[in-house]
Amino acid sequence: MHLFEELHDAVKKFGFKSNIVEDSFNNSISNLGLVYKSILLSILYKKKLEKEETVAIMMPNTVITSVLFFALQNLNKTASIINFTSGITNIKSSLEVSKIKTIITSKTFVEQINMQENIRIIKKSTNVLYVENIKSEINISSKIEALKKLLFKEKIERNENNVAVILYTSGTEGSPKGVMLTHKNLYENRKQILNVLNIQKSEKFFTCLPFFHSFGLGVGVLLPILNNFKVFLYPTPLHYKNIPSLIESTGSSVFFSTDTFLKKYSKYAVKENFKNIKYMIAGAEKLNEETYTYYKNNFDTKILEGYGVTESSPAVSVNTFEDFKLGSVGKIFSEIEYKIEKIDGYSKGGLLFLKGKNIMLGYQVEKDINKKDFHDGWYNTGDVAFVDNEGYLFILGRLKRFAKIAGEMISLAQVENFPKKLWPENYSAVCNIKDVNKGETLILLTDNKKADLFELMKLMKEEGQSSLYFPKKIKIINEFPILGSGKIDFKKLQELAES
Repeated sequence: MHLFEELHDAVKKFGFKSNIVEDSFNNSISNLGLVYKSILLSILYKKKLEKEETVAIMMPNTVITSVLFFALQNLNKTASIINFTSGITNIKSSLEVSKIKTIITSKTFVEQINMQENIRIIKKSTNVLYVENIKSEINISSKIEALKKLLFKEKIERNENNVAVILYTSGTEGSPKGVMLTHKNLYENRKQILNVLNIQKSEKFFTCLPFFHSFGLGVGVLLPILNNFKVFLYPTPLHYKNIPSLIESTGSSVFFSTDTFLKKYSKYAVKENFKNIKYMIAGAEKLNEETYTYYKNNFDTKILEGYGVTESSPAVSVNTFEDFKLGSVGKIFSEIEYKIEKIDGYSKGGLLFLKGKNIMLGYQVEKDINKKDFHDGWYNTGDVAFVDNEGYLFILGRLKRFAKIAGEMISLAQVENFPKKLWPENYSAVCNIKDVNKGETLILLTDNKKADLFELMKLMKEEGQSSLYFPKKIKIINEFPILGSGKIDFKKLQELAES
């Protein structure tokens, strides 16, 4: 189903709902108001964007961003969501790969995050529109036209198989690729999620994962708005001190985050902050057992770990209160087919492939659509995984995050479990670099200034770990590079390891 059709029909289906979207700038809007203002904005932008197929948005989580997003959907435009935290090189790459001619942003936002220089560079090849400037074009005529289109639904030809959104891979391992998600992809994934999570209509979402994050958009924004849940939008997940108290003060009961962010929030949170939480779901990266235990013991909050990738719109599996196994990412949604192919040199697990209605149309790369990750409809996730005899999915790590040492495949994620157990308050990651004798060797990067290699090896020996898994060196760094999505930036870590 087309996203704007869903938005329009939701009012009729669920009835009027006030304050369905709120933000931290004291803005709020009802579901009816969201439809009306999206129509109004689409009228104002129609001539400006009539030659565009894809229009970029570079905005924070706000009510106006939601209005703008649905305005583009009403115009049958594809919305390219730009990751403004990724640096000018990746921003330019994203604009180029999607052949973007126009980008819409906010002048206030640009000034607040000091992006004026980036905008100056972007303007050399791309038309930049500021949402603030469109307000002066609102008049009685445009308001009446919008009201007519609200009351008497326009007959516009819409195709659910068209691309609704382009999101960009985070670049943890390379340059961004455009992930093309259709209206149908996004619709099917929301259905899959709600089939396993029994979220009541009275619940309220707190969304601070950004629009450019697949979980932020697909699960944090579209799922609540189009299914009659209220949502509070916050512009950044990085305000570690403020977010726990805001979750409490906004009365939010559904919260999606990542292990990295949850760990940060725990340092400033008190039990009372999470008193309303019914669903706290972690995704995007591995949930450490220490994080799970800390939240359970200190906040009486059970974290449900899930798994997804941008290419699957994004969710694939999730633990529920009824079906839960710690360490797993839950059971794969029944509507998604999967297969695991054996990999030479790997003693456990294999390469995870997925097929389903939520799987992306394809990639945008420099020259054209790239479907090399598809074979007969199967998408290669690049993740090494296994499913146990009860149907729970376990992710062992990225295929690229394995080292080959003395002919054996070593999981870097498995090695990382030991420093995390030894120094749970710190960040640790393992990188592999070339070694003339063994092919590759391991280096541990950590922000623990007292990290001791012999202490680490002692623990690994005690737990029966082969010496092939031992890091040969510790490199202490002041601050871990974190992407806007909440994941560790392994690309930068690798550069640090090799420097």
